Amino acid sequence: MSEFLPNISGTGPVATSLEIWVGMALIGALGFVLGFAMNRGSICTVIATKELVSEKRPARFIALVECAVWAALVYAILETAPMMQEGWSPLGYLVPAAILLGIGSYVNGACVFGSVGHIGNGEIGFAFTFLGIYAVLYIESVFDLLSDQPSISAPPSLEAALLALALLAIMALRLGVSRRSESNFRRLTIAMGAIGITSTVLTLLAPGFSITASVGAIASIPVAGAVISVCMFGGSLVSARLRKHGFMLKRPTVKTIVKRTLAGILMGLGALLIPGGNDTLLLIGLPAGAWQAALAYALFVATLAALIVKIGSVAKPWS
Repeated sequence: MSEFLPNISGTGPVATSLEIWVGMALIGALGFVLGFAMNRGSICTVIATKELVSEKRPARFIALVECAVWAALVYAILETAPMMQEGWSPLGYLVPAAILLGIGSYVNGACVFGSVGHIGNGEIGFAFTFLGIYAVLYIESVFDLLSDQPSISAPPSLEAALLALALLAIMALRLGVSRRSESNFRRLTIAMGAIGITSTVLTLLAPGFSITASVGAIASIPVAGAVISVCMFGGSLVSARLRKHGFMLKRPTVKTIVKRTLAGILMGLGALLIPGGNDTLLLIGLPAGAWQAALAYALFVATLAALIVKIGSVAKPWS
């Protein structure tokens, strides 16, 4: 069914003016929903890992797995294979890269999902996280420091019916473990579904886009990348403004700017070498059944968990 989705990244056949405008409106709407859902659900791997290891509350972490299953289900329904723009790196790169991604996310206090949400809340300092990520991606593209690897794709490992059953089972598990300690089951369910669905459709409409490279994507798919990025951050902002006391503009200090930029550089290096950040691992790698994605995500989470146990973390959900 993917042949019915217009390719507006500039890599496919030349589209008519109407198709371009319709496509741009569609990806703008999807980007808005994506940012809105990330802010509304307080989606962040750092928060989820802290709740898992420090508070013995696994519901938010289970929700992240649920998001990956949503993405896999959309790929299966559309009969389209998840595609990585570049193939997985060898273990010698992938393992330290996943650890770097974990360290960077810990220093940042949020993964890329959480960073989008924090920006919507008015915490402008998190914009420097994306600046650090973009700096790494831009420098690599200018100097071509890494050898290009061919793109790879693999169909979802399960059929749509089995994925739907798995999704229901995961929701039931999350409901069971969250009944006594969580009151946001419905909000997380809607947010996870929205993120899994919209991000998957966006990767089909604009190949090469990812949340990790939401700024860097502008360089490779200029118009589509800019539209998605602006609408995504706009959706996060609108979500925060709709919550009571959800938006409060916070001007970053010099210390915060340095910290977030450094964190972004570490996250960018990790995402560059894997390749892909935690969003790519969850929403493309795991739906494709790639063991590299499972290993990288496990190392990423393990690094976060070790740092949280050893040093602690102030990360917490905002909704």
